[in-house]
Amino acid sequence: MKQANWLVLALAATLGTTTLLAQTPAPGPSEGFKAVHLVSLTSSQESSLLTALADVNAAVAQAGHPDVRYRLYKVSGKQDGKYTHMWESTWPSGAVYDQVHESTAFEAATKKHPQIEELMKDEVYNRYVEVTPPKR
Repeated sequence: MKQANWLVLALAATLGTTTLLAQTPAPGPSEGFKAVHLVSLTSSQESSLLTALADVNAAVAQAGHPDVRYRLYKVSGKQDGKYTHMWESTWPSGAVYDQVHESTAFEAATKKHPQIEELMKDEVYNRYVEVTPPKR
């Protein structure tokens, strides 16, 4: 019986650790990267996101990186797949991304537009680094 109790305790500890690790965001790449959000938006949500991104872009510039911008794109022509829109940004490094996202201006801009969180509910989000030929 004691062995079964230890097994349950070990399993619970493992599951707890797995849950905690799954909730911790992965560190960003050290090199430059693109952050890409794939979403489906109505025309009203598109307008709302454009307004929010204008404020977020102003905050990014205020944080010292006016060359970094979030841009919104939508499908043109025949749509393949379920996502109608993509918003992306290009970052020179993970450190710059973290510095901007931790700035008070950025946090204020995102708090001003809580609808962004709702638009991200069913998104696909990835960070892409450039694939380059191996060094010889």
